Amino acid sequence: MKVDPKAVNERCVKLFQDPKVRMKMWNARMFWQVGDQMNVAPEALTQPKVDLCELELLLSTAAMVDSQCAAEIDQRESGRAAFIQRQVRGGMRPLLRSAS
Repeated sequence: MKVDPKAVNERCVKLFQDPKVRMKMWNARMFWQVGDQMNVAPEALTQPKVDLCELELLLSTAAMVDSQCAAEIDQRESGRAAFIQRQVRGGMRPLLRSAS
C-alpha cells in the first residue's frame, strides 16, 4: 500500500500534539524543517526531515495508538517497525531515516 505523504504528515502533526507525546519533550525541529524557530505552530510543520512513515510509527507508539504505517515500514525492511516501537517503549528516541 502506497501512503499519501500529505495525509501521513497531517497525522504526524496531530499525533505530535498528543499529551503523551508532549511529555517526551521532543521539539518539532527534530522532525520537521522549521528554520531557527523554537515554538512552531502546527500549521508550519509541512516539511519533514525524517521518513514520514517512521515518524508516524514513532509518534503513534509514544501516543499509545495503533500505527497506520507499521506494515509499510516492515514491507520495506523486515523488523524495522518492531525495532522503532521497542526503542520508544524503552524510553529512547531511535534514529529515523532521512526524508530524502
